[in-house]
Amino acid sequence: MSPEFQHLFSPLQLGGMTLKNRLVALPAGTSMAERGVPTHGDTEHFERLAAGGVGMIIGGATVVHRTTTLRSRKLIEGYLDEFVPATAAKVDVIHRHGARFVGQLCHLGREFIGGESDAPPSAPSPIKTVRDAYPPHELTVPEIEDIVEGWRISTRNLVRAGVDGVEVHAAHGYLPAQFMSPLSNQRGDSFGGSFENRMRFPRMVIDAMKSVIPDGFVLGVRLSGEEEIPGGMGIDDCVRIAENLAGLGIDYFSITHGTRGKYVKDSTNEDGVAIPSASRVRAATGVPTLVGQRIRDAGTADHAIKSGHADMVGMARALIADPDLPIKSQTGRLEEVRGCLGINQDCRAFDPHLHCAVNAEVGRGRHPSVGVAVRKPKDVFVIGGGPAGLEAARVAAGRGHRVTVFERNETLGGAVRMAAAAPYRATLMDIIDYLHRETRRLKVDVNLSAGIEVDDIPDILDSSDHVIVATGSRPADLPARLRGRLAATVDDVLLGRLPDVRIGQAVVFDEGDGFWPAYSAAETLAQSGWQVTIATPLTSLASRVPAESAGPLLGRLASAGVQFAVAQSLVVPDDSSAPLHLRPVFGIGDTALGDVLTVWHTPRVPVSSLGIEPGATVSVIGDSLAPRRIGHAIAEGYRAGAEV
Repeated sequence: MSPEFQHLFSPLQLGGMTLKNRLVALPAGTSMAERGVPTHGDTEHFERLAAGGVGMIIGGATVVHRTTTLRSRKLIEGYLDEFVPATAAKVDVIHRHGARFVGQLCHLGREFIGGESDAPPSAPSPIKTVRDAYPPHELTVPEIEDIVEGWRISTRNLVRAGVDGVEVHAAHGYLPAQFMSPLSNQRGDSFGGSFENRMRFPRMVIDAMKSVIPDGFVLGVRLSGEEEIPGGMGIDDCVRIAENLAGLGIDYFSITHGTRGKYVKDSTNEDGVAIPSASRVRAATGVPTLVGQRIRDAGTADHAIKSGHADMVGMARALIADPDLPIKSQTGRLEEVRGCLGINQDCRAFDPHLHCAVNAEVGRGRHPSVGVAVRKPKDVFVIGGGPAGLEAARVAAGRGHRVTVFERNETLGGAVRMAAAAPYRATLMDIIDYLHRETRRLKVDVNLSAGIEVDDIPDILDSSDHVIVATGSRPADLPARLRGRLAATVDDVLLGRLPDVRIGQAVVFDEGDGFWPAYSAAETLAQSGWQVTIATPLTSLASRVPAESAGPLLGRLASAGVQFAVAQSLVVPDDSSAPLHLRPVFGIGDTALGDVLTVWHTPRVPVSSLGIEPGATVSVIGDSLAPRRIGHAIAEGYRAGAEV
């Protein structure tokens, strides 16, 4: 074992159980449930986490009452009898790997996390969120008591399933937090008004849970140190709440930040954002404290414990990206850790369940040939050193094939390197750096500045047993009618290849993508002092940017003075001396633009596949097949490398 991270990988006595280390897999549901019951795929996911070496796993939010289920039934429903045997099977495989399992219980209240429900939203008071269409039903006292009973039944079912503990989800603006916050609780009865009254509901929940848990069974509470909404609760409120609950026999507090839409931090946030809040709670209560949220590596985690800010450190997306992060960190194999990019794309889409942009096995399972050495190694040539080609090379070489990569440019990365040049997006290169390290470890022959031309293809085919074409994509050509005008592509902006002009005004036209490129170009220009307008014929802004990233992105752009023109087409007259116009998609009334730099964004186009057709000995993958996202490139590269 490596001598590093001794604090993180030391044991901890928590309530009646001993953790082998202090690294915790935070609650992150898989949506692999049928009619509210976890499936075999869900169990496999949690076994994979346990096998990677964490000390404790907290299951994704399990709802406690029929009033907080989704129509899809993808949330696990802890009050069902069928929940018990399915969860017991999960507990068995987790225990087999030496990890402990804690179930998290939740009622969403007025929040419905973007899914339809056949039950109305319900809350302490009929105050609508900014995220949902309808004001919630104000809970009656008998309804409150029935929900508390749901917590008791769900806790009893966890005990029956053999879990090691239970956590109350009182963070992220869900029902317990709605009762505790004056912003969402404006009741005039014994459940509202004073602090003591607002604490009545969470205390009733904890009392009901304690009535059915045995000695030594761990009880935790998750709280938001900062809700990060106007008028929401802050760290002083969180400390006061924790002090109030500590006397109820709480074994640990789990501290996070945010409410729905804000608590999954993207790459624009600093690492370890909730550590100061956890430190305050720990110091005030003396109760063991768990902290998570954008903690991506063992070094950050170890330092939080060593410095006395927390007793345990949790990770969610970092362990989805690489479940083996614990064992790799503990054994000095840090170079082999596949880092989380913090882009919230596949892991937050739940289409139809959990996936990961950089780990193709999440949601799909491990390909049966991966991890199995081939009996007869082949010579595999990979044309292209972007994410698809490098992932294919990694997987094929890991199986024992002899792999050679040819990359036309002087550096690896393809379109990812371009995207990473945008403000706050540098962590995108983490996946390329990881794959490059893996190619070195696996002795892949990587050739840079080694473009393959059509004339080279006969020799390539003759010299190899299998060819994987991953030539990637390039920016689409600017419209011909922009010739003679000041115009650029997104790539030109990100690389600083702009005309030497002093006009200072730009219009970035997103023809219909709704994803990062146009907005990254606008932010780059705004940071350089340009006055920028984003125009799009779409009826919403950044419509394909993940929800947790879209709000911060648009906020930054607005703060930088960027103007937004939604449902507007950009009209370019044939006469190059005539001004451009914005034209409403709906209605009439053009708006003339002055002298502007035009950044016209159309989705990228494939680079030539060199005339090689897919077949038994040829695979065409990634953007060279059709330009899409990192997750598509990684998934296709993984499959191609596994199937050679």
